[in-house]
Amino acid sequence: MYRAEAACIATTPRTATVIVDLAQRSAALDRGDGPRGRHSLLHELRQRDEVIEILLEAVDGLEDELLLVYRANRMADEGTGAILFRRQRPAGAEAVHPPAVHTLAQVLFDSLRAEAPNAPLLAHVALALRAILPCTPGRDDPGAPRGGLAGWQERRAIAYMEERLDQSFPVCDVAEACGLSVNHFSRAFRRSIGKPPHRWLLDRRIERAQDMLRINHLSLADIALACGFAEQSHFTRVFTRTVGMPPGAWRRSAD
Repeated sequence: MYRAEAACIATTPRTATVIVDLAQRSAALDRGDGPRGRHSLLHELRQRDEVIEILLEAVDGLEDELLLVYRANRMADEGTGAILFRRQRPAGAEAVHPPAVHTLAQVLFDSLRAEAPNAPLLAHVALALRAILPCTPGRDDPGAPRGGLAGWQERRAIAYMEERLDQSFPVCDVAEACGLSVNHFSRAFRRSIGKPPHRWLLDRRIERAQDMLRINHLSLADIALACGFAEQSHFTRVFTRTVGMPPGAWRRSAD
């Protein structure tokens, strides 16, 4: 059975941390040392790549964040790690996690707003979430590097950018498509791909430009626009820095 903890009986802060004891199958609302203590814990978890961040739809008046920390007798035990829920997903945006994740998260938020949160309910819902989500980024995909993107996230990120090589868009849009915060996404993308997302995008645009340069009737200005560069001069600078020669010279050498 789940065990209630006295630590739960208190006024819930806007940003809550719930400690889940996997051995005892219990949960407690941890107030720790206040916001600084929570941020220190979150920083430590991120350093060890032991936290996955989930973006929930923003709701008026509900800007809460919730950190679930799963602990066992040993930190290396299966299932340890953390899940951070944040309300940053624009209303109406497509959810990238199973509907049950958002439903269970809302149950937790609703419970924590009570004067005396129900500890058995917190434990039950937190354990259900752990069964659905990997507590460590990439743990659900044996082929993914530790701390990297899950396979589906890597495929979605690359497909998203490939479809928009001719457009200008911020990295946060790609992160949103993967259901991650910008910092989490950028760190995980670099771990999986070997380079940050903006570098991958720039290199891919240059690769497309090289393909288009082989078509002689296309002007450099047209190629620049088709590859996401607002100005030909910017395209020329980036191409030269990446390839080692200006695009015009590269086109002549490729003929």
